[in-house]
Amino acid sequence: MKIALKITPQRNTQYADMTTILASPELLASPLGTLIQDVQATTLAGQNYLLATIDETADQSQRLLSSLIPRFGALSEGYEYFDQLGELAGPFLRPIEPHFTPFVPWEMSEARRYRGKTNETFTRVLLNAALFAGRFEEDRLRILDPLCGGGTTLFLALALGYDAFGIELNRQDVDTTAVFVRQYLESEHIHSKETDERGRRSGRRYQFEIGRKGNTRHLVLANGDTRDAALHMREVVGGPHMHAVVGDLPYGIQHFAEISALLTKALPVWENMLLSGGTLALAWNATRVERTDMLALVQAHTQLQVLDELPYNQFAHPVDRVIKKRDVLVAVKA
Repeated sequence: MKIALKITPQRNTQYADMTTILASPELLASPLGTLIQDVQATTLAGQNYLLATIDETADQSQRLLSSLIPRFGALSEGYEYFDQLGELAGPFLRPIEPHFTPFVPWEMSEARRYRGKTNETFTRVLLNAALFAGRFEEDRLRILDPLCGGGTTLFLALALGYDAFGIELNRQDVDTTAVFVRQYLESEHIHSKETDERGRRSGRRYQFEIGRKGNTRHLVLANGDTRDAALHMREVVGGPHMHAVVGDLPYGIQHFAEISALLTKALPVWENMLLSGGTLALAWNATRVERTDMLALVQAHTQLQVLDELPYNQFAHPVDRVIKKRDVLVAVKA
């Protein structure tokens, strides 16, 4: 069976090539990856697609297609592909009906614009890279962004139906994100309950229980140092235990020594918070810090297994004139 997967178009020309680069490794890292016999880039009616040949004898192929296509970041639509129908020359496309309803609208991750915001399409790919590498089958996972900024990763995790936990050192970022969450949920008529924790000595923390009784998810925003991540998550629902830690390292860091100082202390903390089979996914400005240096840091300070083979070593891509290369590292806890 052949399928045509549309590469997500980007309104901003700055990111026009980003999804083209990220689409193939995201697809191959997914559960569909083991079923794909061949994949190549193609153009149909002026739009960029990946054309993949899938083992149609696999019982789970149709189910995976319907559930994964709406979750992808760099891929937006899926079609069965036919070279011809009878005597009619193709190509012909038949839409693959998606079977996934986001817990909160995807638009929640797009609605808030702020300085330093990471493109939400890339953030979705980063989150997927972590989730696809994990060894969990349950539907409800716990995602920690240890450097959450304005919350893009958290909102995408919520949309996927997961509990989302964020830590941010900048108090103003945490406060303004909490205000946005309240206002957005209210405007969308999404029920939520907030726990007031203004008295915490270790920094302000906001806890939201989102959804109606019997179908709720948790969103936690904590102000504090990520090197104390376990402390900040100790009293939240479920405690400091996570299925995935997903973070986008600050792009303003100019030297490897600064990254090293942060990760030397933070990596062991994040590793201890991960459940067995959990994953760490980090993005960083590889213009300044080489991939080999990042791998060496993770290997020196954790027991995590770094995935440095195809497709996990294929996520590097340009961002703009300053960040000429951004890369992604994924590691798994035994």
